[in-house]
Amino acid sequence: MDLPHEPREWSESDLKLFRSGERKAVVLRRLSTDEGTFREELSTKEDWDNWFSRTLPVIDLCKLTLWSSMCSRAGAIFEEEGQAPANYLPMPKPTWSRITREFHVHREITRTILRDVACFSYLPHHDPDSHQLKLGFTARMATTLPDDLALSSTYIPSTGSTFAVVYGCTERQMSDIEARIRRSNEQLNHPLLMSGIFVELERKRLVLSVDQLVDEFTLKSDELESEPWNMDPKADEDGQKTQKDYLNVCLRSRSLIDHIQASKRQLSKFLDEIDEVAEELQSLGPEANWAESPATQTKLGKIGRDMRKRVEDIIREYDDKIDECNKVVYNTSLAVQTVWNHKMRQDSFTTTEISKANRAMAFDTRHESAQMRTIAILTMIYLPLSSVAAIFSMDMFNWEASAGESIVSKHIWLFAVLTVGLTFLTLVAWRVGTQRSKDVTKKADKYFAELQRQGTFV
Repeated sequence: MDLPHEPREWSESDLKLFRSGERKAVVLRRLSTDEGTFREELSTKEDWDNWFSRTLPVIDLCKLTLWSSMCSRAGAIFEEEGQAPANYLPMPKPTWSRITREFHVHREITRTILRDVACFSYLPHHDPDSHQLKLGFTARMATTLPDDLALSSTYIPSTGSTFAVVYGCTERQMSDIEARIRRSNEQLNHPLLMSGIFVELERKRLVLSVDQLVDEFTLKSDELESEPWNMDPKADEDGQKTQKDYLNVCLRSRSLIDHIQASKRQLSKFLDEIDEVAEELQSLGPEANWAESPATQTKLGKIGRDMRKRVEDIIREYDDKIDECNKVVYNTSLAVQTVWNHKMRQDSFTTTEISKANRAMAFDTRHESAQMRTIAILTMIYLPLSSVAAIFSMDMFNWEASAGESIVSKHIWLFAVLTVGLTFLTLVAWRVGTQRSKDVTKKADKYFAELQRQGTFV
């Protein structure tokens, strides 16, 4: 099974999982005896070397101290806009290797930071070299939203100190973290201080995304309600754009719901970790040399209970945000269904008009059919009369023949031959024409029947 990494020194393969560079990084130091917070900006390897030369002699001697290194976010790698992953560090590789030792960075962060999903881990362990108890924590925000962060934090009970590294910070997030550390006061020495700040930053990110989505949906709903609907399919560019916008909002809502539910699961895990940390601290005996005084230990227990209440409030707030996202999904479905119903009404109206037109055409056809029957009847009456008249007007018959003269002309056979011949040619031409049309129809039917058989298993 993929169990958590063992608490040993970082290997070369572990260090290769991070990309190195030189950018701004901010190191904060907050002592419990000081009201202020010391802040230093480091950008180059020389800056870090100078900082280590000044700090290393006292970093292990300072008790009840919070050390926090905030790594700035790298710019886009391939795209013109965007952000680099959180494992792009603002310091060279040798400097990062040194930080992993001095800040007691747990190797589990190599797995956490590359997961790209919401994650929280609690990793208590005894250091194999110093034999000190260390409470390690790693956390990750999902990358489905911008400004995702990662965190590695280690609390050492024997000194009461916390060492934390925050990965992928923007300028705004750096300012927010610094302000929260400055306001920490009694929370300063709690092992879960940085994890709690991480939870607050994730809450702020999610709430902002949901509020932006709801505002966008409200504006689009107002536009749909106030502006007339253009249902002309030949000029429906605006309508298609509106449908795409609504579909985009709906998909973002579903994505946010999944994101919030994943964060809720990690917060539920975080609640369990709060209890485990409290039990771990209460179980420390005199041999652990816990640096906190009994009064401070009691305060830490109260702070842990307050943190638990705050996390439960955040979970309930997440439920409210899920309801808002669901409302967007339901209202979007209702709006789209309303538009489609309106279109169906228009289609029904058009179909009714077509039916009326077909009815009028049928009435006209019936009227014309009656006229054609009248014409046919008149033709049947006229044709015999005209045929008889034509016969009597022909030169083939001599109706006033004298004695010895024939009434029928000797050329009557020519009339019969021409009549029969022309009639036969007419019938042959009609037969050939109709047969050719039938052959073309049969070939077409056979062709399409073969195509249909090729597309089936029959």
